Amino acid sequence: MENTSSSRGSGVAQSEIRAIPQGSLILVTGATGFIGAHIVNEALKAGYKVRGTSRSEERAEYTKEVFKHHPSYSTAVVSGFEQDGIFDNVVKGCDAIIHVATDTSFDPDPHNVVGPTVAGLESILRSAAKTPSVKRFVLTSSSVADLLPQPGNELTVGVDDWNDEVYEQAWAPPPYTPDQAFATYAASKIASEKAFWKFMKEEKPNFVANTVLPNFNIGTILTAGGPTGSAVPSVLGGNIPPFPSQRTHFTFNKTFTWTDVIEILRELRPDAKTIASPPENDERDLSKVPNELGAELLKKWYHQKGGYTSLRESIEASIKGLD
Repeated sequence: MENTSSSRGSGVAQSEIRAIPQGSLILVTGATGFIGAHIVNEALKAGYKVRGTSRSEERAEYTKEVFKHHPSYSTAVVSGFEQDGIFDNVVKGCDAIIHVATDTSFDPDPHNVVGPTVAGLESILRSAAKTPSVKRFVLTSSSVADLLPQPGNELTVGVDDWNDEVYEQAWAPPPYTPDQAFATYAASKIASEKAFWKFMKEEKPNFVANTVLPNFNIGTILTAGGPTGSAVPSVLGGNIPPFPSQRTHFTFNKTFTWTDVIEILRELRPDAKTIASPPENDERDLSKVPNELGAELLKKWYHQKGGYTSLRESIEASIKGLD
């Protein structure tokens, strides 16, 4: 797995040589989601044209409002990703594709999630492979394809590791209970990324491919917060979401605990009365990952001194505008 990074900094560097020139058309699937919306926003600011996909006309129109009817933003409705050929017209004229859309239903049954997720990826890959204009393809994978943190235990993983243990958990015999939902989501990410690299090896398309492995994504909510994007506002309101302590915004940065989040919220909102109390046994994730490349790219393209956005900055952005 190739670990790169995206950003929500003040703007991409204008003087650097780019893989595709300004004015090129980028297709972003899942434009209504937390990560997808940020990608669209950054691409528009960087001078690209963007075509964002949504699963309904209503949601597509909503994204146009979010991006203030930007002249370089257009939409496409794709309701059944797994249908072969469904992306053929959508990818026409595109120079790059960033595939973000995925199943976040947290259905615990792997038969309902893993297969359709892989089929959707393979569908857009086949469409991209027969479109000569496509020069780059980026898949938004997930840290769960590599590991699930075990708070208090030190783990070290690399770009060649896979989270086979959780994949087996997801495919354990039924009944499929709600507590298996996250394992099933992880299995969909593992299976789809493996299918991605298998396609690249066997089909040898003419585009360059990369994968990005985000983790716990927080910050400004442009459209929908999603499971992680809504986490900080939830803590501010007195509820701690059912997630383990994981890493902060933009691929992999520093580990954090809910106690860290609560302490920062108390500093930012000293008069708030609803902030949740720190949970018991809030152990820190001690996992170690090769996150240097993400930091280097953020420094190069966004001139962010420390590379990744800090936890404090991400939390502050996440609650901006909330009473």
